[in-house]
Amino acid sequence: MALDNGPDSDPDAHRRDARLQELGLHNTADDQLDAIAAEVAKQAADIAHIPYLPSSMLNWRTLNWQFFGGLHVANGVLGAATAEDIPRYMELEDGWCPKVVRRKKAYPLDDVRDSPRWVGTPVANALGVRSYLGAPVFDPDDESLVLGSVCVVDTEERQWGPEGLQLIKGISVKITELINRR
Repeated sequence: MALDNGPDSDPDAHRRDARLQELGLHNTADDQLDAIAAEVAKQAADIAHIPYLPSSMLNWRTLNWQFFGGLHVANGVLGAATAEDIPRYMELEDGWCPKVVRRKKAYPLDDVRDSPRWVGTPVANALGVRSYLGAPVFDPDDESLVLGSVCVVDTEERQWGPEGLQLIKGISVKITELINRR
């Protein structure tokens, strides 16, 4: 299902892409960001009382694709995938992070099947994703420019609630601060 996620529907696409390249975040996996993704998964598991770590990503929205600069994959949970099975690149049309970037605000989906727009998306089908919680990551030098998102996904329906929103928004701010210190 093609969604309105392409560069033609994104007025910030070229400016964002240039900024991600300038910051060295455009297409390079980062151990520090992988560690943050793992910490996001741990904290999300704690607040949602999940007995395992869900998957989490720091997703940079480039001109032509989404790139997971930080990635934590819960082994055996996402369609039995491991970190080695999940590519760091994803099409612009796939997933929920592009919507977070466009909205410039957090986006919780307790059950992705509750929305006709998201039922049957490739990510939900291929990986069995049932819940999503994401927040935008802003450019530290330009608070109007969203560089990407931080998110957590799970194969079970989750009630993220105010605690989940507070968590993901707080982590987004910390990632912006980290980028600023580089």
